[in-house]
Amino acid sequence: RTAAKGDAVLVHYEGRLADGTVFDSSEGRDPLAFTLGKQQVVQGFEEAVMGLKVGDTVTVELPPEKAYGERDEARVLTVPAEKAPAGLEVGMQVRLGKGIPATVVAIAADGSVTIDANAKLAGKTLTFKISLAGFRELLAPADPPPGMALATFAAGCFWGVELAFQRVPGVQSTSVGYAQGEKEQPTYEDICTGQSGHTEAVRVVYNPDEVTFDTLLETLWERVGKNATTLNQAGNDRGTQYRSGIYYHTDEQKAQAERSVKALQEKLGQPVVTEVEAAAPFWFAEDYHQQYL
Repeated sequence: RTAAKGDAVLVHYEGRLADGTVFDSSEGRDPLAFTLGKQQVVQGFEEAVMGLKVGDTVTVELPPEKAYGERDEARVLTVPAEKAPAGLEVGMQVRLGKGIPATVVAIAADGSVTIDANAKLAGKTLTFKISLAGFRELLAPADPPPGMALATFAAGCFWGVELAFQRVPGVQSTSVGYAQGEKEQPTYEDICTGQSGHTEAVRVVYNPDEVTFDTLLETLWERVGKNATTLNQAGNDRGTQYRSGIYYHTDEQKAQAERSVKALQEKLGQPVVTEVEAAAPFWFAEDYHQQYL
């Protein structure tokens, strides 16, 4: 198998400047995970990975136009003292409008501040040694491991939801990802637009001899809290990606979920908006989201 557009790849790398200085490396860390064709890394790096097989290593020299672009002096700005936030120091990272990152490079005697919105490596030719370590499967298996059962829940930002289920005795493993949407191989960036149809969800593998689905539902409701009656909202997070849901894998889970929703509605005296749907394909989230807490 060779790496192609749409593949989620795992890559080890070392990056050097023209003088041989190493500016970044995956040594001692997990490999870099990204999806080819999603523009998640610089153009030349992605092009170098295309066509590699697991175990292949290449060394490429990337000119600025294939890396972080040329420096643009128009992106170096001086902010008058009266408009500059208090407490800035040279070297501090700040964000401009639309979230553009910049670095404080100078503070004048009159209090004016010079910031540089160029990428740190802009204008530099970079050399990368790149090794394809493997492929990351994005689509979760539809069936549980032998003797286990599956449950899929959504209750807002999946970091805290996953931690809650990790703490339940009888839960064998958890994964965070994207559920109930239309787009295949969605990324976190896709989810954040609110346009992919997915919700942030947790896939739970559990031992039905040690924990019941009803017990897992109790954990879900503890996480959902008052947002059981607020559509597309979890705490301060708003958007369709934060809607709550119970995504059943069996008819028995469906019946239990519907009974649970009905009981909660009677208790609260108002409609519960947590959706109950058959589990759709579950796409694993990026590695940096897994077991985040």
